[in-house]
Order: sequence, then structure tokens, then C-alpha cells
Amino acid sequence: MLQKYKVYKKNSPSKICIDLVKYIQKYVSKNKSIKKILSDINDFYKIPIKILDQKTYQIIFNDFNFKKNKFERYENFYLIIDILKYYLIVLINIFFHKKKKGKQKNYNLICDNVFDQNDVDRYSSLIKIFKNVCLLGSFINKKKIKSEEYFRYKILNIGNSDLPLKKKFFFFKLGFKILIFSIFDRTNYFRIFFLLVYDILRSNHIFSNIKAKFFFTNKFYGTSPIFNFYFKKSGGLKSSCFQKNILAYSLSCFVFSDILFTLGKGQGRICHKLGGKIKKIIPVGSLFMENAWFNKKKDLKNVPNSNILILGINTLKNSRHYVNNIYENSYYNLFLDWINQLALDFPNLKIVYKHHNDYLEDPKERKKLSNSKMEILIKNKSINSTYAYAHKSELTISFVSTMILEILGHGKKAFFIDPDLKGSQWFDDIKNIKEYRIGSYELLKKIVKNRSKLSKVNRNHKDFYCLESDRTSKKIANYLMQKASER
Repeated sequence: MLQKYKVYKKNSPSKICIDLVKYIQKYVSKNKSIKKILSDINDFYKIPIKILDQKTYQIIFNDFNFKKNKFERYENFYLIIDILKYYLIVLINIFFHKKKKGKQKNYNLICDNVFDQNDVDRYSSLIKIFKNVCLLGSFINKKKIKSEEYFRYKILNIGNSDLPLKKKFFFFKLGFKILIFSIFDRTNYFRIFFLLVYDILRSNHIFSNIKAKFFFTNKFYGTSPIFNFYFKKSGGLKSSCFQKNILAYSLSCFVFSDILFTLGKGQGRICHKLGGKIKKIIPVGSLFMENAWFNKKKDLKNVPNSNILILGINTLKNSRHYVNNIYENSYYNLFLDWINQLALDFPNLKIVYKHHNDYLEDPKERKKLSNSKMEILIKNKSINSTYAYAHKSELTISFVSTMILEILGHGKKAFFIDPDLKGSQWFDDIKNIKEYRIGSYELLKKIVKNRSKLSKVNRNHKDFYCLESDRTSKKIANYLMQKASER
């Protein structure tokens, strides 16, 4: 039973996640109720069973809470809530029905996850390169970069598609079957099928209105095989995603895309053994660093110089850090104690602890650092974001910020603090990274003391961390256009 599954926390992160992936795949393949419902959807909507299976894997995996060590929301206690959600989207799809008329708008490139100005800015170089681009999300930029257009997705518009009204009643009737199976199996299947049906209706709505040769999303962990199916059905050539974060085990399961663009060489291999399917992995550098550092003027006047810059991570709502028993002690005890002690042992150094601009305050961390001698900053004082702070620091360290890879790839020394070198969940996918993992406080002190004498980053290794990122968008565009010309 799904609700009873637990991972064995004493295992390595790789074994825990691989076993979890295999369990989910086996659970779906052996579950007659799920297979029957997926078969009905396949018969009526002609979405291949393989695609429906892949989406089901993703949904179930995303509901596993590593911190609580259980799948959440599958108890029948949540049944009523998810029934209401299911029928809400189904009824919106029916009663806000509007048959799509006319041709779809055609673009060269669709970029996903556009929710604010920062997202538009990250795509700005791609917008300038491609002839016509559509930005998909909830935000519209009033001042255009070139000739880009926006497809603003709203749930009330989900009925605007090429589906005939008759076909939309299928999911209304299917709900009764899902309810019967849920009661009989004592498992809330509406949790799975609310999200799966929503993805079908959303994807059909979007690609009834627009189409493109290429699709790009900046979140590799947010791919959707159903979305990709409708993209290809509408004439799309290649779906692609970008490595926004370090490819940790718990973040890299069930990634489905034609192309994964990575920070550095050799990264991304981890996805193949974690249930995903990626046809091509292409290293291109950092899209985020390109936008914030290389594409903007250097705004450094309000950024403090520092001897040591410590980059924070978002912890409060991230259960995926808790893969095994290592993280909580490594971060909340050892890491935070070490940086606290560092400020005491080096009172003459300016040590700055910089969090992301969107950091949600962690009460547990705040308590540990309440009497810290470090300067703790959150809000950016530069349009160059945290990259400006790294530029004005002699040495940059972090528990597991992706920026460490970006900094190393551009030739500047930076280190991960990895107590007892137990952080394999983050570092197994990165070649030659061990020399930049600090496993003890004594080594940390030594590196800080000798920071001006540290040898340069090995030129033969830095491309494994992050490629030069001043032309990341150009590399992405060139590869996609090359694929189009090969047809």
C-alpha cells in the first residue's frame, strides 16, 4: 500500500532514490485500478499509455515527503478535498466551454515559467535571437524586448480549446470510477487524477491556441510528458529544459525531455538512473549568471566588500534535503556551528552571510545564528543579484548553493562546506568536485587563513563545474536551430 511505504534512512541517497523510483514504477504497473483508469484515458484521448505512466510516476514521486518519510495525501481523509478539486477543473472545462476557432498562433520558441520580471529578463537573450517567441505563464511585461508575445494562462480559460463539448464530459463520468476504486482500495486516487487530468486540459488548452518549433523551460525538475506530448502533437520539434540547480538525487527523478541543457560537462547523467528519459545532454553554462552578471551593467556601489562570503540556501519548505539521516545534523548543527565559530576565530575579517532575495526565514536557523558575529543579508543591493557580492569577496563558501559551481567555472575559488564529506546526494553528478568540498572545521580554518595563497582553479576541471556563461543563450539557440536544420 502506497501510504505505508518508507525509505530506509540509513542507506545512501543514491540507493534511497533509486529504490523509491523502482517502487513507484512497480506500484503503478501492478495497480489494476490505476491501469484501468489510464487505459480509459488512453482509449478516449489517444494519449499513449507510456506518457500517462510517466506523468503518474512524477505525481506520486512529488508527493513523497522525505522529511516525514511518507507519501502524503493518499489517505481517504483527503478524498473529499481532492474530489472537489477534480470536479472544479472538470466543470470549469465544461461550463466555460469555448470552441477554439481559427488557426493557432505560430512561434519559433515557447519559454515556460514566466511569473515576474526576473523570468522575462532571463529569457531576454533568447528573445533577441529567435524570430518570434511566446512567453508562457501569468506575467506580461509592458515594455517589450523585441517582438515577443505572451500567453497568459488562467484556469478559467481552460475550456477554450479544440475539444468538443461531448468529449469534455468524459472526465465527469470518469470521476465516479475513480471514486469507486478509491473506496475499494482505501487509497485517494483523486490525488493522482486531479493533477493528471488538469495537465491534460491545461496542455490541450495551450496548444489549441499556440504552437512552436521549440519549447524551453528553465526548471528541469518541472518537465511534463503530457505537456511534451501535446507540444509535439501540435507540430513541435524539440522540448528542452535547463539545469537551474545542482542535480541532486532527490531533485532529479523522472525528468522527461528531448534535451537537458546543463551548467557543465558530464552533469545530467544522474537523471538516466532515476527513471527519467533525456535524449541529449548539452553543457551550455548558466542562464541565470548570463542574465544577472554578463548582460547587465556592473552595479557594485552599494555592495559591501568582504573577506568571506557565505551563500545561504532555502531550507524552510524543502523536504527533499532530508533524503537520509545526514542533512539535518550536517546543516543545522555542523554547518551553522562552523560558520558561527568562524566569525569568532577570525574577528578581524568581514564575514557576510548572504541569502537569496526570496529567502523565507527559517526559525531554526535564525535561533542558531541569533548571536552570530557575521553580517546577515537578504535583500539584494545590486541588479547583479548575489553575483555582485561574490565578485566583491575574497573567498566564497556555501553548504550547497549552485553559485559555487558557477563561480568555480569562471576561475574564482569557492568551496562547499560538506561536513565529513557525507553530502553525496548533491555532489555525485559533478566530476572532480572533491577538492572543493570542505569536510572538517580545521580544513575550513586553514583555507580561510590561506585564502590569498590558494592555487587557481584547474583549467582542465572548471568546465565540469560550469562553462563560461557570457553566451549561454546563444549556445542554446544554436543547438536548437541546428536540430531544426537537420530535419
